Amino acid sequence: MPLNESMQFEWRRALIKLLQLNLVFLLLAIIGNLLFDRLLLAAVHTLALVILTVLLWAARETELSRIEHAYLLTMFIYFFSFFWLKLEAFDLIWLTLFPAMAAFVVQTNKRLLQWLVSFQAGLLAVLVIVSQQWLGLAYSPFLVGNLMFASIFISMLAWYNFNYKTKLIAAQQAFNSHLELRVAEATQTIAQLNQDLEASQRDVVLRLGEICEVRSKETGQHVQRVSEYSRFLAGLYGLDATDINLLHDAAPLHDVGKVAIPDAILNKPGRYTDAEFAIMREHANIGYNLLKTSNQPLLKMAAIIARDHHEWWNGQGYPNQLTGENISIYGRIVAIADVFDALSFERVYKPAWSDEKIYSYFEQHLGTQFDPTLCQLFLDYYAEFIKLRNKFSQEPAQKSKKAA
Repeated sequence: MPLNESMQFEWRRALIKLLQLNLVFLLLAIIGNLLFDRLLLAAVHTLALVILTVLLWAARETELSRIEHAYLLTMFIYFFSFFWLKLEAFDLIWLTLFPAMAAFVVQTNKRLLQWLVSFQAGLLAVLVIVSQQWLGLAYSPFLVGNLMFASIFISMLAWYNFNYKTKLIAAQQAFNSHLELRVAEATQTIAQLNQDLEASQRDVVLRLGEICEVRSKETGQHVQRVSEYSRFLAGLYGLDATDINLLHDAAPLHDVGKVAIPDAILNKPGRYTDAEFAIMREHANIGYNLLKTSNQPLLKMAAIIARDHHEWWNGQGYPNQLTGENISIYGRIVAIADVFDALSFERVYKPAWSDEKIYSYFEQHLGTQFDPTLCQLFLDYYAEFIKLRNKFSQEPAQKSKKAA
């Protein structure tokens, strides 16, 4: 029966292992015979060693059937050459047990085991039966019986051990397949739970942001729109997807610090006094301090946004009078989104502005209040921001008379 590619690979690997084992045994035999001055036997072993070394070198590339035939021929000549030499008891032990020991040590391929056991059985028959009758070699029945028992025992042990290993490997593969399936299912479940947790976290953040806005008598949609503007502007600026999504989810908490501002100041319709404005400005630091101790990336970013979204590019903002790129990119993005939405809708202290007036405001404050690069992107895509505002607003948006 021809071997498929996988079987050929396994059979070739088993033959190579057997040849390597043979070389070890032959090397030991050479050393032993040289120590006892059995030079002729040492020469036979050396010749076999050279031939098997050549076979081992060729076994990796040569056709398997040729290696098999050459190996069997070499081993038969090697073993039966001893009949023309003076054999002693330990020679008989060596010749008889060697194939069985090789079968036990190698035991990596069913075909190899069958081959070695058959070879060993034939060798026993020749040495124990034929050699006694034809060559007049005589060994004690006790020695022959023990050799036969030992050889058969070792061969059977190798066979059962091989079957056990085969079944064990099959069981391990089945277990691994089952384990991989369970791990995949568990991974999928964990991923779904993680998605649900992240969705819940985003929803809680959005609701909390809306609560803060409603308290100041502004529509809760403000925080949703600021999130959408921020995501769009961050994409235009070239932030990576992870940061964009995180920014979108964290932006609703930009004014969370207003929870600590008194209603009288928060909802005052007129201009603030200096003292009132100083209190109002504190909402940036309050929001930062509320969120900064969290280990969650979303809340960490929300803390930075809460602190920085009122800073100005020229350093005239609050609470820390930061300038330029010392202001976090997230704060700079939300600053534009927050002001755009605040100007677009009525507040207790002002009416809604027209789109043209808002556009002019950003033109005038490019490079002073706002990051010039971000502000220019906002102006370049102004019509898209208006579309976003209208999409996420239930209030009638201001009609633009200017194609920005």
